[in-house]
Amino acid sequence: MKAIEVILLPFVFIYKGFIFVLLTPYYFVLGIVKVFKLIFGREQTNERTVIPELRNVQEVKVVNTVKSIYKENNLPKETDPVKIKQAKDANTLKRQQEFERLVQKARQEEIKRVQQQEKIRLERAKKEKERKQKELEYQKKEEQLEAQRQQRKEKSKQNGNSVSFLDKITTGYKKLAYSNKQMLELEAKKAVLNEQFKSKDSSNSRFDNPILFDYVAKNSKGEIEKGSIEALSRVDVHSFLISEGYDVYDISIAKASGGFKIGGSYKLKRSKLIFYLSQLSAYLKSGIALADAVKILDEQAKKTKEKRLWRAVYYDLSMGDVLSVALEKRHDSFPKLLINMIKTAEMTGNLPETLDDMVEYYTESETTKKQMKTAMMYPAVVTVFAIAVVTFILMWVVPQFVDIYNDLGSDIPTITKVVIAISDFLKDYLLYILIAFILFLILFIYLFKNVKSFRKSMQEFSMHIPVFGKIIIYNEVTIFTKTFANLINHNVFITDSIDVLSKVTENEIYKKLIFDTAKNLSKGEPISKAFKDHWAFPNIAYQMLLTGEKTGRLGPMMERVSDYYQEQHRTIVNQMKTLIEPVLIVTLAAIVGAILLAVIIPMYSIYDAL
Repeated sequence: MKAIEVILLPFVFIYKGFIFVLLTPYYFVLGIVKVFKLIFGREQTNERTVIPELRNVQEVKVVNTVKSIYKENNLPKETDPVKIKQAKDANTLKRQQEFERLVQKARQEEIKRVQQQEKIRLERAKKEKERKQKELEYQKKEEQLEAQRQQRKEKSKQNGNSVSFLDKITTGYKKLAYSNKQMLELEAKKAVLNEQFKSKDSSNSRFDNPILFDYVAKNSKGEIEKGSIEALSRVDVHSFLISEGYDVYDISIAKASGGFKIGGSYKLKRSKLIFYLSQLSAYLKSGIALADAVKILDEQAKKTKEKRLWRAVYYDLSMGDVLSVALEKRHDSFPKLLINMIKTAEMTGNLPETLDDMVEYYTESETTKKQMKTAMMYPAVVTVFAIAVVTFILMWVVPQFVDIYNDLGSDIPTITKVVIAISDFLKDYLLYILIAFILFLILFIYLFKNVKSFRKSMQEFSMHIPVFGKIIIYNEVTIFTKTFANLINHNVFITDSIDVLSKVTENEIYKKLIFDTAKNLSKGEPISKAFKDHWAFPNIAYQMLLTGEKTGRLGPMMERVSDYYQEQHRTIVNQMKTLIEPVLIVTLAAIVGAILLAVIIPMYSIYDAL
């Protein structure tokens, strides 16, 4: 159902209700009139029973016959069976002609649709080829840049330098939205669709990668349903819907997305991911098959994008893919860590236990993030409030006293002159300051997201700030060691683990550490070498990593490190919250007090002069 139809639906109901209310008095008066006619009409007919003269009996009979016909409010019916049959044949012929016209129209649309699909397939193939070529070029550039970096590093070492209720309305609308003519048109499209799939060319038009298709079908409840599904061809969508008990009318490439994949465009929120994983684990433990469990998740999802996501996973499972492959096809919708864990679980056969471990892992990670946000929320709110209060005082309170000082002509102390100068500056340039601040913020966000060197510099600077830098380091170490421990404990290959770890963090410092680790592994060197004496990796964590590597108990050691630094992170966040509250309050009180003193001190000199 289109968005405009949903918007206009309440107006349709309002219009119908208005017409009903408007016509109710009319029908009420009409009923009363009919009642009066029935009562008083008989009395009048009884009074007029006297006929002065009856000359022709036949005429009276004809009049009575006609009168009785109109009284019964019925016209003479056709009784000739030949004429009745001719009328039915004419109606059938007319319906058949209308059906043939719609079939012809649907065929023309089908030809256009096939041409459009072929055109999109060719465009996608061309874009895929261009993308691969760009990737190769980018890879070459990266290799050249890395070689240049290594050369610079070697030179610097030589020089001695270190580089540091809606669903209900929708269902009701579906029942009202399709008239007989529209149903006939859908039947015509269905006939042409079946013709197309019976032809030999129907299996040729397949895409190399999944593409989004829109469909119109009747579900098991008898409702017309519009939806979307990601597949390789229209034939696959048709077969899947038929197997699910749908009566399919139309399948076409989605216009909204231009036929491109939806998997990478929607990333599940962490809270939603935790909920779905816990539900999936519970269903599997209760004995429900994996495909049926995913289908239940599809039915539970309320958002359209989430329903599309789980329906696509269910489609891949029904086509024979394993869960890890089905999730991997959705691109960035599911974390790389989860996909690798599920791959390992599919080999060992302990999928529910792995899902429970991932629920626990993501819950702890979400708790850590919330602690960070909570720690930053209070100082941010107090700072904004303080700036607003000070700006109000300087722009609207101080000028009132300036006029008084000018009228009395008294001497003004230096502190008052400074406050007045700041007040005048804000009055003249506040708008420019706001515009400059917004532009600076936009530029900073753009550079941070798109320029790697700038992002790395800002992250390194923030990690060297006292107290705040420790919070970032402890948080990153916790995420790194916890993820590493999970991967090793679930028997994920070390090379795959390093690849996953590089995608878990957004911090460029730790990405570089992981990259160096991968290089050391390729040379046959130990993992711990990249972390030795590195300022962003605490010495305690390094010693535990080294011990775990030597004893062969790397997983348990990394778990201990993650627990230790998670507790350290929690402690320092609470300390910062406790410390920052009085500091902000005292700072705000000092600024406001200084402004008030600057305003009040001249009052005493004026009083002494008087």
